Amino acid sequence: MKNFLNRFLRLNDTTVPLENKLSDIVTFGTFVSVGVGLIQNITIGIHWFVNSMLGGTMLVSAICFYLSRYRNRYRQIRPYFLVSIGVFLAISWFANYGVRGPSLVLMAMFAVLGALLIKKRNNVLFFIALALLSTVLLLIELYHPETLRQYQTDLQLQLDLFNTYIFGIVFLALTISFFKSSYEEDREVLLQTTERLEHSQEEIIKEKEKAEKAERAKTEFLANMSHEIRTPLNSIIGTADLLNETELSPRQQEYLETISISSRHLLNLVSDVLDMSRIDQGRLFLESQNFQLTTLMNSTLVLFRNEPKISNKQLTLNVLIAPNTPENLRGDAYRLRQVIVNLVSNAIKFSNTGSIEIKVAKKAMQVPGKICIVFEVKDSGVGISEEDLPKLFRPFSEIKTATQHPFRGAGLGLAITQTIVTMMGGEVKVESVLNHGTTFTFCVQLEAGIPLVQLPDNGGGEEGKLADVYPLSILVAEDNILNQKLIARIMEHFGYHIDIVDNGNGVIQKLSQQDYDLIFMDVQMPELDGIEATRALRKLSTAPQPYIVAMTAAAAPEDQEACFAAGMNDYVVKPISMTKIRALIPKWKEGVEKMKKSEK
Repeated sequence: MKNFLNRFLRLNDTTVPLENKLSDIVTFGTFVSVGVGLIQNITIGIHWFVNSMLGGTMLVSAICFYLSRYRNRYRQIRPYFLVSIGVFLAISWFANYGVRGPSLVLMAMFAVLGALLIKKRNNVLFFIALALLSTVLLLIELYHPETLRQYQTDLQLQLDLFNTYIFGIVFLALTISFFKSSYEEDREVLLQTTERLEHSQEEIIKEKEKAEKAERAKTEFLANMSHEIRTPLNSIIGTADLLNETELSPRQQEYLETISISSRHLLNLVSDVLDMSRIDQGRLFLESQNFQLTTLMNSTLVLFRNEPKISNKQLTLNVLIAPNTPENLRGDAYRLRQVIVNLVSNAIKFSNTGSIEIKVAKKAMQVPGKICIVFEVKDSGVGISEEDLPKLFRPFSEIKTATQHPFRGAGLGLAITQTIVTMMGGEVKVESVLNHGTTFTFCVQLEAGIPLVQLPDNGGGEEGKLADVYPLSILVAEDNILNQKLIARIMEHFGYHIDIVDNGNGVIQKLSQQDYDLIFMDVQMPELDGIEATRALRKLSTAPQPYIVAMTAAAAPEDQEACFAAGMNDYVVKPISMTKIRALIPKWKEGVEKMKKSEK
């Protein structure tokens, strides 16, 4: 019998909510107990009015049980069930001889049902309502005793009280027993589930640790590969820049262009992979420095002068800066140039003939304290189909032209572009018509900058007067012989005579002999590396302290943070080009002057 009831009331079914089971138990138990009471009332000859109340209670219980058991409407039926039972009890109060009959026992049972079915936050209201109802019924009984129905004999009263007590106790015992059984079953399932979750959590933590370890290994691998690739690229690109300043035959110039384009393409690929790694880790940061818009655009276009399509006049590259556009700005010029380079490179890739236009203008609507600059890169190339447009900013995606020929590449440029533009407070939009070209538009939020000192132009292409405008005594710490020769030639080209050492100990020894304004400090060196050498220098009491610039192939954000934490003043990632050095010398000279003033 117990097993049948367990199955019928779904007490062992863990998929059924506990509160649903409770509704089933209470409504079913009420139906059965009231039915037994009705039978015993008929047997002992209780008045038909009382029995009609019991019949109504059975009907309400049967309906509520059906709605709870088979329709899962247990939440909706509870208030209806309790109100109905309360109404029947209130009417039966006078048919059951008031407080002298079984009414108080029935009210106590009703209070237990309410405590089981009513939500915790409504318990107080329920018991207050029940107390008020009982008080009103008792007052009516006291002042209007004629409203009570009398039992025909004392035997009827005693039998009715006895049966009510017995069946009330049995009903409550069975209800609480079934509820406890269901609760314990659910509790056991909950404990098992908790154990499985704890075990799963332990597995997740282990997998998370493995993933973090793999991520660290990947980051270290990318950093090492970046360092190993950038070191020889530094010599290749720097030497190519120097060679380009000499007189070359047309064939030699062609070979040099091939070397320059290939090496810069490789460098861009390495930078893109590292940038995506930074983006994945949320460690791509922006810097802020003063720059001139025209200088930025001109230096950016120079990068494309050796592109075959440009040099062979298949494509023309034009820049139009609106008259009201501010010239002096402040922001991350390196990242802004990177965005422009990515978009122009794509325009060249997707165009064979025609023109590529770059338009720059100040946006009419401005953010307070910011200058909104809008850039537009328009080409007359093959265009992009509508189904390919959503793929543009996805990493590692590629699109096809009308001839179904895929333009292969790393697929990182536009994804990085979108991230950088978003970080600079703007957005990227694209419009394209297949076979009629594509237009990329993006805006960035910059600040007003200060005018930069203009270098004199001696007209001969030599920039030796840079040392005259920004005189500096310079020491270079670099262990790679090729890079030593390269930096020496670059600085000689600008008119500087530098000293070179191959490790940190050499730096400390040189500083004990003479003062230097500026030190180019390689990070990875034998004996004493650049980080430890910088820490040692910053502990020295000698004045003035030099301005130290990290010059390394390690390009990860944590490498930059380590350099600044050690006491370095700036950070330059290899390869070191003439353009980069020339652009940064004014900044470093300003930093040297500030350090000297702060030490006075």
